[in-house]
Amino acid sequence: MSENFFSRLVSSLGEQRKCRVAIPLANDEACAYAVCQAVKTGILSATLIGDPEQIRSMYGDVAGHEQVTLLNETDEKAACAKAVSEVREGRCDILMKGMVATSSLLKAVLNSTTGLRKNPILSHLTFFEFPGKPGLKILTDAAMCIAPDAETLVKEIENACEAFASFESSRPLVALLAANEKISDKMPSTRLAEQVAAMLKNNEGMVVEGPISFDLAVSEDSAKIKKYQGKIQGNADIFVVPRLDTGNAFYKSLQYYVKAPMGGLLYGARCPVVLTSRADDNATKFNSLLLGIAIWQKSLGRAGMQSGM
Repeated sequence: MSENFFSRLVSSLGEQRKCRVAIPLANDEACAYAVCQAVKTGILSATLIGDPEQIRSMYGDVAGHEQVTLLNETDEKAACAKAVSEVREGRCDILMKGMVATSSLLKAVLNSTTGLRKNPILSHLTFFEFPGKPGLKILTDAAMCIAPDAETLVKEIENACEAFASFESSRPLVALLAANEKISDKMPSTRLAEQVAAMLKNNEGMVVEGPISFDLAVSEDSAKIKKYQGKIQGNADIFVVPRLDTGNAFYKSLQYYVKAPMGGLLYGARCPVVLTSRADDNATKFNSLLLGIAIWQKSLGRAGMQSGM
């Protein structure tokens, strides 16, 4: 199997201080594979919250591993609050969604007094790499922000660029996707892209362009044929969709047709929140957890440099 961003990521993760994940109602097939794989690889510790007998049945030998702790709590709301508390009080480092509703986990994360809010919004980021075309790409948003206005889209982009900077040193090229580049009131996505591009045109940390069609964002040949004069010439790093339904279709196209290596998480809290779907394959689940571990480890490195360590 050819090497990709995620296979390189595994080899880059240090084992000196293991990341510990807290999972509310961890009796969930969607995360059991990923956690077992990461614990066996030596890069993860886990606090599994839920019914201990169900967890032992699902996780096998890993449930008894010295790096794994089981906490008995079967109420969904209480389990989410406990998982967030484990991070807030320093016993765990990241969160992963178990057999709970996303809304229940978010309510605990965003609680104004006991939660983990950091950035103005949380947004879902899909990290992926086009097969045969090396280079980290990010899609926002396929699972969280339904119909963002311009201000929300700006915050989504800031989240994506912050996450991108955890892995790449270059200024990200941000494509505000629409059906074409012609601005028209009949196509609201073009007006939205125009507004967001104007709001970020002086931001030196990124290059933001739009409205721009998908082919121009991913194909240099298409940009040449259409004589597109923008700074993005088929080499966009971050793809920004105007609505969640567009992002969801993009995500599933990558998953089912392109077969792209990918992973996703919610970004903007004080820790990464690993969010997988029951329909995701095992590789995507493991990749998503890898992202959470990697971003946590890199945040430790930045904190150390800022403190002069």
